[in-house]
Amino acid sequence: MLHPVTRRTLATSILIGACALLVLGVHPILLGAMVEEGRIAEAQVGNLVTIEMIAIVLGSLAGIWLLRKLGARPVICGAGLVLAAMNLLMTDLSGMALIASSRAVAGLSEGVLVACTLVAISRVVRVERASAIFLAVQTLMQAVTAASLPFIALGSSRTGTTLLTLAIASAVAAVAALALPRELQPAPSDDEQGAITPASLAALAGAGLFLGGIVSVWSYFGLWLLGNGYPPTFEGTAISLCLVAQVAGALTAARFGERLPNRQTIIGCALAAAASAILFLFVGHEPWAILAVSVIFGFFWLFTLPFFAGWLIEIDPSRRAVLYITAFQLGGAALLPSLAAIAVGSFSVDAAMVFSGGVFLILAALAYLNKYAISARQPG
Repeated sequence: MLHPVTRRTLATSILIGACALLVLGVHPILLGAMVEEGRIAEAQVGNLVTIEMIAIVLGSLAGIWLLRKLGARPVICGAGLVLAAMNLLMTDLSGMALIASSRAVAGLSEGVLVACTLVAISRVVRVERASAIFLAVQTLMQAVTAASLPFIALGSSRTGTTLLTLAIASAVAAVAALALPRELQPAPSDDEQGAITPASLAALAGAGLFLGGIVSVWSYFGLWLLGNGYPPTFEGTAISLCLVAQVAGALTAARFGERLPNRQTIIGCALAAAASAILFLFVGHEPWAILAVSVIFGFFWLFTLPFFAGWLIEIDPSRRAVLYITAFQLGGAALLPSLAAIAVGSFSVDAAMVFSGGVFLILAALAYLNKYAISARQPG
C-alpha cells in the first residue's frame, strides 16, 4: 500500500504540471501569432491543437509507465529538458509539417510532466480538492503569462517571444524535478473487471465533450478577436481576465463544490457555457461586453471540471473509473478542435463558437439522460 505524498511533494508536482500545461493558457496568443506571421494557415489551427493534445494524452500514459519503472527525478527532469529544447527549436520554424512535428514531441514531454502531477494527486486523501488547487495554480500562471506577453519582447516576433517563455517554464520544471522523492510511483494497476460501465463511460464522454467544447472556443479566440479588429493588447487583456475568472471558478468549486449535486451542476454549467459561447457572436463589436463574457466563460470552465470527478465517484465509488478522466478530457480537447476546424474552414471563425455551443448542449442532454443509466444500476 502506497503512503500519501507529503505536502512538499504535492506542491512540487503541481508546479511541474502547471509549467507543463502553460501552453494551454497561451495557445490563443501562440496560434494567432503563427497565423499572423504566415507560419501556418488559419484552417490549420484546430489540427495543430489536436496533434498536441493527443501527444499530451500519450505522454501522460507513457509517463505513468516510466514512473513505475524508473525514478521520478530522471524521468521528469529529462522531459523538462526535452520540452525546453523543442520550444527553443520552434522559434524560427515555419510550415505545418515542421511545426506539427515539433508540437507533437513537445506534447509528449508535457504529458510526461503532467503524469507526475496526476500520480501525486492520486495519492492524497481529498483528490477533488487537490485537483481544484492544481487547476487554480496552473491557470493563475497562465493568466499572468498571457497578460505579460503583449508587453515583453524576448524574441524577434510574437511567436518567438511566446515560445521562449514556454522554454523558460520547461526549464523550471526540469529543475523542480530534482526536489521530487525517488519513489513517486502510481498505485499498482487493478486487473479486476468493471472499471468502465455504460454509466461511467457516458460520464467520461461528457468530460471529454466539455473540455473539447471549451478548447474549440479557446483555440480560435485569439483569431476571432483579431478578425473583429482588436489589437494584441486587447487580446492579452481578454485572455488574462478569462484566466483569472478560471482561477476564481476553481477556488469556488474547491470551497463550495461538495454542497452541490454533481450531475445537476454539470447540466447547468453546460447550458451556461453554451449561452456564453453564442453570446460572443452578439457582442463582437462591444469591447467591454467581450470582456464580461470572457469572465463568465472562464469562470464556468474551471468551476465545472471538478464536478466530473465527483459524478464519476458517485457512479463508481471504487474510484477506478475516475483514473481515466484526464485521458478522456484531453482526448476531447484533441478531437473536437479538429471538427471545429472543418466548420471554420467551410464558413468563418464564428463557426467555432456555434460548434462549441452545440457541443455543450449535447453534454447537457447526455448528463440528463445518464440519470436513467445510474438508476438502472440501483437495486430495487
